[in-house]
Amino acid sequence: MVRENPFSRAFFHRGSVPSPPVATGNDSHYRNWDQETFRMNRAITPTIGLVGFGLASAMASAQDALPDIDVNATAPSPYRREGQQMPRMPMTLEEAPQATTSVPRELMQEQSATSVRDALRNVTGISLAAGEGGFSGDNLTLRGFSARGDFFIDGIRDAGQYTRDSFFLETVDVLKGPSSIQFGRGSTGGVINQTTRLPQVGTRGSSGISMYTPGGIRSTADINVQQGDIGVRLNAMASRIDATGRDNVFNERVGIFPAITFGMGGPTSLTLSFLHQEERNMPDYGMPYYNGRPIPVSSQTFYGLTQADRERTTTDVFTARFEHTFTEGLRLQNTFRLANYGRELSATAPRISNATLIASRGTFDVGTVTRQPQVRTGLDTIMVNQTELLADFTTAGLRHSVMAGVEIARESSELTRFSQTGRPSSSLPFPIADVPVNLITTPNSDIKTVADTLAFYAVDRIRLGEMFEVILGARWDSFSADYTNRTNNQRFDRTDTAFSYRGALVFSPIPGLRTYAAYGTSFNPSAESLTLAANNAGLAPETSRSYEVGAGYEVSPGLRLSGSIFRIEKTNARTSDPANDTLQVLDGVVRVDGFEVQAVGRITPEWNVLAGYTRLNSEIIRTNNASERGREFANVAPNTATLWTSYNLPNGVQIGGGAVFVDRRYGNTQNTVRVPSYTRYDAALSWTPQEGSLKGLRLQANALNLGDARTVETIYTGHSVPGTGRTFVFTVGASF
Repeated sequence: MVRENPFSRAFFHRGSVPSPPVATGNDSHYRNWDQETFRMNRAITPTIGLVGFGLASAMASAQDALPDIDVNATAPSPYRREGQQMPRMPMTLEEAPQATTSVPRELMQEQSATSVRDALRNVTGISLAAGEGGFSGDNLTLRGFSARGDFFIDGIRDAGQYTRDSFFLETVDVLKGPSSIQFGRGSTGGVINQTTRLPQVGTRGSSGISMYTPGGIRSTADINVQQGDIGVRLNAMASRIDATGRDNVFNERVGIFPAITFGMGGPTSLTLSFLHQEERNMPDYGMPYYNGRPIPVSSQTFYGLTQADRERTTTDVFTARFEHTFTEGLRLQNTFRLANYGRELSATAPRISNATLIASRGTFDVGTVTRQPQVRTGLDTIMVNQTELLADFTTAGLRHSVMAGVEIARESSELTRFSQTGRPSSSLPFPIADVPVNLITTPNSDIKTVADTLAFYAVDRIRLGEMFEVILGARWDSFSADYTNRTNNQRFDRTDTAFSYRGALVFSPIPGLRTYAAYGTSFNPSAESLTLAANNAGLAPETSRSYEVGAGYEVSPGLRLSGSIFRIEKTNARTSDPANDTLQVLDGVVRVDGFEVQAVGRITPEWNVLAGYTRLNSEIIRTNNASERGREFANVAPNTATLWTSYNLPNGVQIGGGAVFVDRRYGNTQNTVRVPSYTRYDAALSWTPQEGSLKGLRLQANALNLGDARTVETIYTGHSVPGTGRTFVFTVGASF
């Protein structure tokens, strides 16, 4: 029989996707529900690709009638976005007085990167983290500090807890260093800004179908049409991919991103866009630790329950952007966003109850794993309006570029946690995932937090002759949060005001060389992630300051080298109250010192590269917890390095390859749990005919984790999640 699950009913009532009933005993209703979903998406996935191929073929026929244009100039490197605007700053990314890395669409395509997480493998100084403690979806640390809440889409906060797909993205930009003057709360180590594929001039499109080993299929389509001053663009995706080397683990997503622009090319324009993405995944909490290290079992070992575990998310993001140019050098921009993020999670967190390790073989013969339930639902919403004025003018012989703005936002987060009984324990060496379950699920806590933001900010770029620039910026924030636990009527509220600022001096002594020295601040309120508790509701925000010295140099046309040395420190970090360990006080001091180097662009007309290295020295300098003093931060790899390069051979053939190195990391601030370092290698081969009847076709093969290295995707205090094993991807695409 099947009984109604209050966990599912609560989620459905809040407007998210309907949930299946929970299976009891030997009932197979839940399994049938999942199989029907998979059958539906297997049908949708190739349909998107076939529709795209049909449109591409039809438009390619019309394209053949157009005359060819001979262009002799060398094209810029596809790995660089020359002139791309820095969010909320009057300058481009490459002009910014801070380290930045942009991962463009072309590079993601070469690597068969399907998510923002995949794209971020090209960025050093980042460590992926597990979604735990009531959170799920993308999570990472950037320059040593959590960036879970520092994702943005086109400069506006992307507050959802979901796996971000790359199907609608033009670039994934990582802006390193405190950025509160631009983005408000958080952003201690930097932010991740996703730029979207909006309507362009002309009519063009592409589509593709990819097949994965050992199992998986993904289809994408991108169609852009312009008629007069109106442009329309549609991106769509359907994907179902098994995780190689991880039994029972899969990821399934569908998404659509339509956008329309009125007034293209004119002084006044309005762009409307809408992102809808759904996920249906088998959550993977990996493996527990034994004596502070990942247990030595096969990387395929899965401790979850296929009849009970599931992850469902629904993401809807509507954006309206209005722009008006009054005169050359004076522009007004207003952006409005309304977004809803629904999520449902029922997962197994494995914890060792007892184990016997055979030292001579390094394997477990006996042992028991407790399947700890992680069951929750949530709904996050954000409504924000941002107005900016950009002005260029000259006073007293000084050239100014000013960006000033005001931001008003309301965010809410609802989280219901459930307790659950009925999950059977598992054998440590030989777990069985497909076992009958009889689960009893009851609500444990029902929390809602509402937060309001009001902010004013301004940045002035002052040019002092041809060689010097001064950048000055400031922002004032009012951030108020109201927390209610609707289970026991517990309430907390807090209002914080914060003043953030940044200053930088830029010196360009010769063409192509740009050096800078910068200082900036950021703040982290207790309700930063839209949650409060009795131990922190009375605390003022943590504040951070950053010092950075760096340079960028065009060593040859199209190839840029850059590097920086930096320090980020918090002098009032949260730590336990020595007089009452149930409370926190702002007595801690933590610090990250580091440096990084990066090369990006075109070495020769046919050879492109993106490479980087970052060194991070993190330390908990002062704390009231003796076991943390002098330790490293959790989930911070001291050394990270990345390389991706491609070479264009004759006749449209391209070869590519690269490597990612991630150093060992600790899973807690006591440094008693550690995962090893790893190096992952990838390779790619593609053929894109440049002429003849096959022009516009693209055939591509990728080998992901070519050496089948045992990687560690994410870590947490109680478990680590292995990355996928060797995977081959075969893609057929068409463009016009």
